[in-house]
Amino acid sequence: MVAAREKAASAGATAGGSATGAAAGRRRQLSTPARLRRLLTAVLAATVLFWIAATILQQGLQAAAHSARDALSPAYQDAAQMQASLSDADLAAWQAFRSGAAQLTGPGLRYQNDITNAGQALERLAALQAPGSAEGSLLQTISGQLVNYQNLVEQADAEYRRDIALGGASVGDLGRVYLTYSSNSLRGPGGLLANIDGLTKSGQHALRDQLASPWADRALPPVFALPALLTLSGIAVTQVLLRRRFNRAVSLPLLLAAAATCGLAGWLLTAAWHADSAFATARGTALPGLAAQWQSQTNAVKNAAEALTDGASVASSNAGLDPSATQTASSRLDAYLASAGNDGSLPAGIPVLAAATAALCYLGFRPRLNEYRAGGGRR
Repeated sequence: MVAAREKAASAGATAGGSATGAAAGRRRQLSTPARLRRLLTAVLAATVLFWIAATILQQGLQAAAHSARDALSPAYQDAAQMQASLSDADLAAWQAFRSGAAQLTGPGLRYQNDITNAGQALERLAALQAPGSAEGSLLQTISGQLVNYQNLVEQADAEYRRDIALGGASVGDLGRVYLTYSSNSLRGPGGLLANIDGLTKSGQHALRDQLASPWADRALPPVFALPALLTLSGIAVTQVLLRRRFNRAVSLPLLLAAAATCGLAGWLLTAAWHADSAFATARGTALPGLAAQWQSQTNAVKNAAEALTDGASVASSNAGLDPSATQTASSRLDAYLASAGNDGSLPAGIPVLAAATAALCYLGFRPRLNEYRAGGGRR
């Protein structure tokens, strides 16, 4: 009797375990409508994620290009122009005094134009600086030094004219003394040109670093395009499920959704790589070429002014700056920066194509879900 009871209990436990396992298996096996709903949710989530990633990448590239084109490049070029203009102004003043033209025109029209250009560059630089920044404080120092330099040149001109009016053997001697003072304030250690040179170098380094921004890395766009692969994978899995359960070879809305996803991914990658290429060219050739132009011309007029100070002949001195050469190099850099920021209609295309993908996916799923609703929830 005991053995019979134990055998019956064992059989009951086995039957109960089998029933429990079967129920768990049924819970684990999702119905087709549930699978479709989960797939739809996953595809829509991947599409939204791709939308967000594409927007972040596009805006990051735009911000990098905007900063380089509208702030850092103008700041560097204004500092370089101010340095070159003041070096040329010093040369022009010495040429006017050494040639005797100063008795008629003072330092001369070229000197005045150089000072005007330097002052305008200084104003533009000041407008680009944040209030209270170290660069803003340096610009205030430079502004004071520029006023002092102009005062010394004006004093040299006044003394030169006074000596001419009085006549005598020492005509122009005191004027040359003041002009030497002005040149020393310009070229000396801690002087006007030294401070501007520091500003120019820091501006060039900042621009070069911006052009090497992580947003300009060619390996970055494919990372942001990965959600597109998730969307395409979800569409592919859905298509396989529809073929097995409904014997439908192709769902046109899902096919169009896949095409829209591929189109947006290709558009995004093309625009990003185009911007990266423009950044690389600007950093590798355009910026060094412009820097070399400014440096070459600044050094030439600066050396010529120093030679005149030491008594060299006016006839052998430098003719001054060549604006056309620097303008050509500057235009080339500006063109690459503009190209990096030119993404066409991509900012509008991203939400349009992402929304179209989501809508087409929903249209691809909806008829099949409706069939189950109409059939009373059959599996």
